[in-house]
Amino acid sequence: MNIIIVGQGAMGLLWYHHTSKLIEDSVLYSETQLHLLPSNNSPSNNKDPQGEHYTFTDHNNQKHGRKINYAQTEQLQAADIIILCLKSFHIASALKEISAQLQDNVTIVLAHNGMGTLAELPQSIIDKYNIYALLTTHGCLRTAPLTITHTGIGVTDIGLLSGFDDLKQQKILSQLLNSALSPVKYHQEIRHKQWLKLAINCVINPLTAINNIENGKINNAEYFPIVTVLLTEIVSVAGTQGIELNLTELRQAVKNVALTTAKNSSSMRCDVLANRRSEIDYINGYIHRLGIQHNIATPENTKMWQAVKSLTK
Repeated sequence: MNIIIVGQGAMGLLWYHHTSKLIEDSVLYSETQLHLLPSNNSPSNNKDPQGEHYTFTDHNNQKHGRKINYAQTEQLQAADIIILCLKSFHIASALKEISAQLQDNVTIVLAHNGMGTLAELPQSIIDKYNIYALLTTHGCLRTAPLTITHTGIGVTDIGLLSGFDDLKQQKILSQLLNSALSPVKYHQEIRHKQWLKLAINCVINPLTAINNIENGKINNAEYFPIVTVLLTEIVSVAGTQGIELNLTELRQAVKNVALTTAKNSSSMRCDVLANRRSEIDYINGYIHRLGIQHNIATPENTKMWQAVKSLTK
């Protein structure tokens, strides 16, 4: 089996590290090959691609250093699984760039925040490949190029986003990811899980970014009214997509995530502080666009979308 991970950020290196360790430690995966796709603007771009290392600090504060095996054209052409751990706005361009080199039966996994990326893919890609969604609650922070810290243990959900049911393919993918970084659960209906995560992100990400606060502060009484309004709008919009969400359950889910990641800084807050483009267009912006499409007012989500966009150039 040949696996390629696309993305040298926190999640890309988190999965690269654990999959690399699995291959090293497990007889079952001893013949598996793992490569990381080089980035055009990565620090490795002008260096020897065989000599790069990354630094990984696990949740027990133990540091690990490993060599990176970078993918070349021959590895892309032989890939069985492609895992894209990218910002949502990079998914379509990355797939377009590499799709001509991929085998017809390659498994594509999208690991990003927000929703709406599938609609941006060319129909030729959607028709050709099985595309899976990977959702995770693991906390991970990129502190420098090729340097990440695993800040919190979480769970991972995967499921078929587009394509046809291939039970063998699903079993292989589930076993691989579970062996690398458990627990991983396969879902026949992943869209419901996507909406649950989207709802949580629509609250925690913009509010922490706009107010420059850690995740735990979302549970302060001052934010309760706005959290309720945001989630109420999301429940209405989700219904137009055939997704039934419960406001009380969503409110509790937001509270639980804020508690378990209380000292964490959301990815959107980190992006705003670093003046990087955020994924707000695929989070509250996604709710805004669906609201317009289905004639549902989403003033609070629209306000969050506009406010975060105004914070970065």
